[in-house]
Amino acid sequence: MLPKKARLIGALVILSLVGTLTGFYFYDQLRESPGASSSSSSCSDPAFISSHVYHPYRLQIVKSCITASGTVDRVIEEADGDVHLRTNLDQAYSNLTNSGNQGYPQYGDLVVEIICVNTPSQPDAIPACQNYTNQIPVPSAGQHITITGPYVLDTDHYDWAEINPVYSLVIG
Repeated sequence: MLPKKARLIGALVILSLVGTLTGFYFYDQLRESPGASSSSSSCSDPAFISSHVYHPYRLQIVKSCITASGTVDRVIEEADGDVHLRTNLDQAYSNLTNSGNQGYPQYGDLVVEIICVNTPSQPDAIPACQNYTNQIPVPSAGQHITITGPYVLDTDHYDWAEINPVYSLVIG
């Protein structure tokens, strides 16, 4: 029979292992599904939209494709030809924003980016939109939307969370 101290150490080692494994399990569950739904049938990159993202190196992919919904707070036309939809997410998706989305300039909204909507006025962005015609509808402020696309962090902009580029958008 083992001394009392050895049994206590053995129990602590086993307890630590169980706790670690449990932590990894829950981390993996949260990481795989950050509050958004995904469906392989609707999560495809039509017309290779991703190949037309301006400076794609800045986007850290969190999830290759998600679907979320919310109400458009503001529509912003950018110099790179893209349109940013500042979107107040429905409660079911509210955990998709992070500290980078708080305060100026997003005010808690998720950035939803429709690329190459307009001709870029920013010279270094022109090549990204060449040979691509946007087919994604642009909603107005106040409209409810459902969007699908990659869930990313923009490392050039406070690591705010975005869906960029939008693969599909449904108004209503």
